[in-house]
Amino acid sequence: MSNTLDAYNPYWYCNEAIIALEAQLGLAGRIHRGYDKEPRSKGDTIVINKPGTFVVQDAPSVAQDLKPSHIEVKVDQYKDVVMSITDKELTYTGEKIIKDHIRPATYAIAKYMDAQLHGLSAMVPWYYDAASTTVVDDLTGVSQIMFENNVPMDDGLLHLGVGGTMRNGFQKLFASYNQAGNSSTEVLKTGNLGRWLGYEIFGTQQVGSHVKGTSSVSALTTSGALASGATTVTLTAGTVTGTLVYGDSFAITGVTQRFVVTNSTPVTAASNAFNGVTFWPPLPVAVTSGTAVTVSLSNHLENIAFHEHYAALAMAPLSDIGPSIAKNCEVATVIDEKTGIALRAMLWYEPGKKAMFVSLEALYGFKLLDGNLACKLRK
Repeated sequence: MSNTLDAYNPYWYCNEAIIALEAQLGLAGRIHRGYDKEPRSKGDTIVINKPGTFVVQDAPSVAQDLKPSHIEVKVDQYKDVVMSITDKELTYTGEKIIKDHIRPATYAIAKYMDAQLHGLSAMVPWYYDAASTTVVDDLTGVSQIMFENNVPMDDGLLHLGVGGTMRNGFQKLFASYNQAGNSSTEVLKTGNLGRWLGYEIFGTQQVGSHVKGTSSVSALTTSGALASGATTVTLTAGTVTGTLVYGDSFAITGVTQRFVVTNSTPVTAASNAFNGVTFWPPLPVAVTSGTAVTVSLSNHLENIAFHEHYAALAMAPLSDIGPSIAKNCEVATVIDEKTGIALRAMLWYEPGKKAMFVSLEALYGFKLLDGNLACKLRK
């Protein structure tokens, strides 16, 4: 296959799509990313590198492995956008086809990926409730929680993704912030929020929302003793009705860690008890029966502050062997090793429809690494 850069070249489509995709990734562009060079199929598990960690020990100690740790990610998300380009459009320059078709298609893929990743915020047990009118305390409050959770604060890897309301609030706040100097001027010129108090703040249209369970009370108690490492609990009250749902969070008296409900279906109270409530993370210490539990019951938008290692996105190339031997089909797969983005482009012509069809495809997976490396800024 020729690699000339013309309107019929799938390599060009792939490379241009990767550039556009990288520019549009919000949360997906700011979490830990990895890739596999080998062609994969949907459902495969790949192994990607994860930054290593070390433990300080009494000297002299045993040497620790310098190799980074690894994580397994299932690439179970196979998504594509198929578009048609008419004979008339094919007479235009390649640049116009990129502008009118390829870039919008990659924007759609980027938004879809970001929406999925924002769904991981349901697994973050920590939160700070934003003021009705955006104030600096909204940012410092989140920062304090993350600082006290031992999140790395000085490595330049902190981000805050905010929806429209908070983006608006931060724009007004920082644009008029008298002590901000050049940073204030930049907000006025571009609308981009930039980096404040250690966080790179960015607007995203994919912020998720949480609809709370309908539990009639927020004050509950544990029923039965819980051992360290437990991930299931029965919660009771003198009188309680309603439900607890995935993403509701709670605190246990005497335990510094917060927890989040992980049941895939609502847990409905029966005989004044929520039986079989699963939660994350595992209990770090043993808890006696009758310990007080306070559930946060709040409907809210889940603006999310996070460290890059809070979650991972992994991509893998799709094989170009099968499509390449199909009649009237050209195919190319490109991996950008710098960004970890892998895409496949396929082109085929259907005479009856007088059109060229182009498919842009992505195979990827994502995984929560540590919900304690994030904090929701609830609105």
